[in-house]
Amino acid sequence: MDGTQSFTQRVTAELAPHTPLLPCCRRSLVEGLLLVTTTPGAIATTRPVAVRAAMQALHAERITAHVARVAGARRSQYVLVGIEPEIVETQSVRVCCRRSRLRGAFLGSGRLVRPDGEPYLEIGCAEGRGALQLVDDFANLGVAARARQRRGRWVVTVRSGPSVGAALSSIGAQAGRLAFESGRVIREVRNGVNRRLNAETANLQRTAAAGVRQLESIAVLEADPRRWQALPPALREAADLRADHPDDDLAQLAARAGCSRPAMAGRLHRLVAAAGEGGDRVVPLR
Repeated sequence: MDGTQSFTQRVTAELAPHTPLLPCCRRSLVEGLLLVTTTPGAIATTRPVAVRAAMQALHAERITAHVARVAGARRSQYVLVGIEPEIVETQSVRVCCRRSRLRGAFLGSGRLVRPDGEPYLEIGCAEGRGALQLVDDFANLGVAARARQRRGRWVVTVRSGPSVGAALSSIGAQAGRLAFESGRVIREVRNGVNRRLNAETANLQRTAAAGVRQLESIAVLEADPRRWQALPPALREAADLRADHPDDDLAQLAARAGCSRPAMAGRLHRLVAAAGEGGDRVVPLR
């Protein structure tokens, strides 16, 4: 597919050429398009692919309709007129018709976030009745969707990764589903790497801060011979090792001292405490 197309355009381009085989499904597809348009008795959309899909379905049903192109401030609008809503309204509860109705609605006003973004699918509707119909269709196909009003317009939204993938499969966008799942894997791997990097960076920062604090404490204790000599030999050894190897981590210092890592951590903590109340009186290194 063309790399300049948005993910929504790619999915609508995949869906548009396929006219349902059954008459009831063809009428349901047109019904879905009518649910998302605000023009009574007509299908009005800025998407040529949606108009073509509707024309193909109507012609297969021997229903005459005409397309008018209306220039707009930003984009031209295509209006399919000559449709009597009662001719195509089925409100069918058959699974195949529910899929076709959702496909028509998505062709008319559906929108998807790019595959590697947060999962999000929405379909704008003209009225609350239509939004509730689409929510019911999604629910019967095992897709969690909800309807809400946003800036005076009804929208049906699907927000979880599994639900967006299931919705794409339900309306027949198998290539779109594969692209979405591929992007979903990329997103999860990227997020996992970022989490690990952030955790490692935070650990390194804490380790560096602790090392500086320990060196400052050692400098304070060495400046006071009485306090230095009063330290247990194990603490003075730990201080000497830290001063001689400032870049070593706890495990390396413990190996040099022949003790466990927790034991070395305890000794360094006691050094900081000995230099002041929890290290609060430690002066910076000169």
